[in-house]
Formats: sequence, C-alpha cells, structure tokens
Amino acid sequence: MASAIEIKQKNRKNVFRIIYEGKKISKSEIAKRLDLSMPTITQNLSDLFDKNLIYVNGTFDSTGGRKAKVIEFNAGAKYSIGIDITKNHISGVLLNLYGEIIYSVRLRFRFQSKDSYYSELQKLVEHVIKKGGVKTESVLGIGISIPAIVEKDNKKVSYIPIIEELSSIYDDLGDYLSFSYRIFNDSNCGGYAELWHQKQVKNMFYLSLSNSVGGAILMNNEVYEGESSHSGEIGHTTLEIDGRPCYCGKKGCVDAYCNAQNLSNLTDGDLNHFFELLDIGDEQCKAAWDEYLKYLSAVVNNLGNILDCDIMLGGYVGGYMEKYIDELRRRVVERSTFRTDGSFIKTCYFKHESSAVGAALYFVGKFIDEI
Repeated sequence: MASAIEIKQKNRKNVFRIIYEGKKISKSEIAKRLDLSMPTITQNLSDLFDKNLIYVNGTFDSTGGRKAKVIEFNAGAKYSIGIDITKNHISGVLLNLYGEIIYSVRLRFRFQSKDSYYSELQKLVEHVIKKGGVKTESVLGIGISIPAIVEKDNKKVSYIPIIEELSSIYDDLGDYLSFSYRIFNDSNCGGYAELWHQKQVKNMFYLSLSNSVGGAILMNNEVYEGESSHSGEIGHTTLEIDGRPCYCGKKGCVDAYCNAQNLSNLTDGDLNHFFELLDIGDEQCKAAWDEYLKYLSAVVNNLGNILDCDIMLGGYVGGYMEKYIDELRRRVVERSTFRTDGSFIKTCYFKHESSAVGAALYFVGKFIDEI
C-alpha cells in the first residue's frame, strides 16, 4: 500500500504533467481530470507557483459563472544547453523546458584536444547563454554530442575512430565547464530529439546520414542502447563484400556508400551547393545521387525488414530528403519483399542541429522526471 508521502509525490507529478502537456488549463479542469479534491489541487499548484514552474495568464471565457483562471506552464523557468562536436564544426543550442530552441549557433572549428579548443567551447557556452538572454542559474546542464560510442554512464568513450583525441573529453572538460554535463553518441541524440518532437512515433529507427553514417533504435519511446552501447551502428554493417574501404578499417560498410561526403566532395564540401546543382540538372550530381539512392534504398529496405518500424532519415542528407522522399520510397518498395507502401520512411523534423538538441534534452527530461 502506498504511503502518504508516495501519494503526495504521485499527485504532484500528475498535476505537473497535466499542466505541462495541456499548456493551458484551469484548476477545476485539473481536479476533474485527475479526480482529486480542490484542496489537494490548490496545495500542489502552490508548490509549483513557488518553484516558478507555472503562472496565471488571464481567464477563460465565462460559461455562466465566475471566469476560471488560465494556468500555464512556464517553459522558461529552466534551460538546457546542447553542444555537438564534429571533426570540423561545433554547434550550440539553448532549449527551454518544452525542448524548443531559443538560440542556436554553428561554427567551423576543427577539434583539437588542446586548451585552446576547450577555451573556445567554454566561450561558446557563455555566448549561447548571453544570446539566449537567460540567467546562468537557470541552466540545468550541458549535454555534449560526439561521434563516438559512449558507455552507459555518459562519461566514458569506448570507440572513437573518427576523432581519437575524444577519448578523455569528459575529464578534459572538467576545468572549463561550471555546469553539470554529460556526453552522448551523436546518432542517439539525433534520434532522441526526433522522438521528443514526434511523440506519436513509439518505435522508430533514426538513420543519421552525415559525414559518417550512424543510427539509433528507439523502442517504446526510449533509446535502446544495446548490451555494449553500440546498437544502431548501421554504418558498419556490410553493404558490399570486399567493397569500398571504410574509415573503421573494414571494407564494404554502409558508411562508405551513404555518408554525406560522397555527395559534398563533388562541390568542395558544400552539400547545399550539391543539391542546388542537382536541382538544375547537373549530370555529375545526378549520377552521384542516383548511385546514392540505390545504396540508401537497400539500407532502408534491410532496416525495414529487420525492425518493421518507421525509418526516420536525419543527419546532413536527411535535412534535404523531403523533396526526394517519393523517389526513395519507390525504390525501397520495388526492392522489398513485404512492403507495398513506402510511407514508413519519414523525413526528419530537425533539418539542422538535431544532435545538439538531443544532447540538451537529457537535462530537460531529467528535470521533468524529478518534479
């Protein structure tokens, strides 16, 4: 049997949740939905007011009696910062408690395990806070996305072929960040960000098509990390026996055929320019895109057969896929043994900075869970 303290905690969480999810609600409606007494609702609202998590914003239209006050959730009570580190860039985002982007910035800055780099990262954090117009004490923490396999403690790195110097990043950052922080796999972050903003999707595979190919398995609204924290590593499954060399040292990996550089290398590293040329009929770009879709359709079909769930296309290329999704769906269905409809293939919500957003959401989710 639940104790009085447990019941009180449950009631507080339920009152908070209904306001958080409903955004605008009255006291009487909360009591009705939760089947709780008015004094219980009043006490819980008082606690939330004291924590600055809710506020009154006018009244609802009258239904014949006294106008009910509009109670709203204060998404700006706390904030979280997300940082995405790649080999040549660093991004920063500031999120409110709804996971909405308040400010974002992306800089070209090559990673180096040196004081100069970490000092710039520190300045980036300060810049994001300043530009976001928030107080330092309202920041919950910093989530850091990196292209590596990160262990379940979100501190240790176990596989780092792209940027080897990242192996000690958690300890290295201790002298530069005054906030609580954790590190995360970039693809898992991107997948989590998509799941957060598309809550109707319960199970999904997030396929990250950036300068490396990765993935995240999302089951029952959670990231499935696997026994050794490397689930979803579709980039290192074999697409061609003894095929193209991959940066991991093997041959024929999906990454060698579906990473964004196969396209952007044709336009001096500018992926946007590649798609501009593709749209005006450049023959070299058309040939490269046709080959890219050929391999991508095989990968998506394999994922669909194995997981039987929605496949979300993200990363650098995923941000451009909306225009070409029908062609990809056609190719996948043509290849598939089971599918007659390609609607399970989705385009991403976040066209940019999904990994930084997902990293920041760790602290948002943690805060909400602990209310």
